[in-house]
Amino acid sequence: MDRTQVVQVRQMTWLVASLLIGGGLLSIQHVLIRIARIDAWTSYLLPIFYIFGVAYVFYKLSQRFEDKNLFEINKLVFGKIAGTSINVLLIAHLWLMLVRDIRLFSRFVGTVLLPSTPEEVLVLLFMLLLLFYGRTSLEVVARVNDIFFPVFMLLVMSLPLLLSNELDKHFIQPVLTVPAASFLKSNLLGIGWFGDAIVIGAFLHMLWSPRQLRSALRHGGILAGVILTVFLLMEVIVLGPKMPGNFINPSYSLVQLIHITDFLDRIDLTMLSIWYPITLCKVIVIYLAFLTGIASLIGRRDYTLISSPVGLLLTLTAIASFRNTSDAYSFGNFSSLVITLAYQPLYFAVLLLLVRKRPVVKNEAARRAGATSASGKTANDSERQDGGQRNGSRRKRVRYETWSLAGSLLMIACLALIGIGIAWSRYYSLVGIVCGIGYAALFLLALLTTRMEISSVLKQAESPENAPAAAKSAPG
Repeated sequence: MDRTQVVQVRQMTWLVASLLIGGGLLSIQHVLIRIARIDAWTSYLLPIFYIFGVAYVFYKLSQRFEDKNLFEINKLVFGKIAGTSINVLLIAHLWLMLVRDIRLFSRFVGTVLLPSTPEEVLVLLFMLLLLFYGRTSLEVVARVNDIFFPVFMLLVMSLPLLLSNELDKHFIQPVLTVPAASFLKSNLLGIGWFGDAIVIGAFLHMLWSPRQLRSALRHGGILAGVILTVFLLMEVIVLGPKMPGNFINPSYSLVQLIHITDFLDRIDLTMLSIWYPITLCKVIVIYLAFLTGIASLIGRRDYTLISSPVGLLLTLTAIASFRNTSDAYSFGNFSSLVITLAYQPLYFAVLLLLVRKRPVVKNEAARRAGATSASGKTANDSERQDGGQRNGSRRKRVRYETWSLAGSLLMIACLALIGIGIAWSRYYSLVGIVCGIGYAALFLLALLTTRMEISSVLKQAESPENAPAAAKSAPG
């Protein structure tokens, strides 16, 4: 991997959202509806808090290790032997993700589009695509995802309008009557899938600003939560609280109900043609992280030479891993939680403890110093220039911190509303309705604040004092 390659913050945001939506939209939604019934739309609240935690950890790492990915940081922090052992653990988790997703998506295509095609052939075709992208970089995948994700997001947000003739508000009433234990169970299962965000650790060096990385993860996590919540809410309102729990792919069954006049009755194929490339981008991102991890074992970033043998080995293991579709779905829905919580919280906590005493690398200042030195100026000249614009920088910094704090407080308020609704809606139905509407409003406001957080970071990067750094770090 070339160290000069970078990904724009918008592209990273949409990649994070695609990474979290790809699996959660396909296999786990019917399980969430079985557990939480009519209140299944609250199942992505705690997973978003988990994403916020991951974003904080990666932000701290990126501050202290400039131009390093997670695998390289592990060797620097834990030492060569212990760091390599931890990298092997991360690689094993990535391998399990790939095997899970390849089998699930191949099974979905075999069921919906190509029922007569052997699953082994579908897995092989899927792997050929991975081998092609295994010779590229994250930039290529980000540009592909840039094309399809906005269209997919627009189609999802239009679902209430497209299914307006199928809605029945009585299916979600009374609101927030789910037991607290069921709410916790459904949210924990969501954390299992959102644990895939650790994949972004392989690309920490692809964004030049730690704040951009943190904001991209936060906004991408909330964006994925909003889209998945819309799907769950529409499934319950249209199909009821029981039927979706018996479907393998309730999201696809929901889209099949869209009928525009009497002759446009296969809108599901249009949705599938947009959603499937996003799913492919998710698997490709995991595959590139997998290759990056394997290359780190030999101290290299160039993984193109190992892409073919690794892809062939992955094909064999994906075919031989599960006996049937039921095993693959059970592994994805339930084992993902166990694997994620078995090591990630402890690993992140120890990592933060070990790096807290390391000095923070001033990325923007260092890049400005390097840029000005190349133009004949010294680092002291750059510092004096920065000092002359200190007040403007302070205003931008306060604005960024304000948006960041506002987003976190809004998500905490969402959690408080859900807690109040669960505690009191059994006795006063109006409390559940008010808390549900308030939750939706605050959720959307949190999405807006994280978007403004990204805007403030970009404005700071485009300011005159950061112009040399931006020019140096922009994609060629």
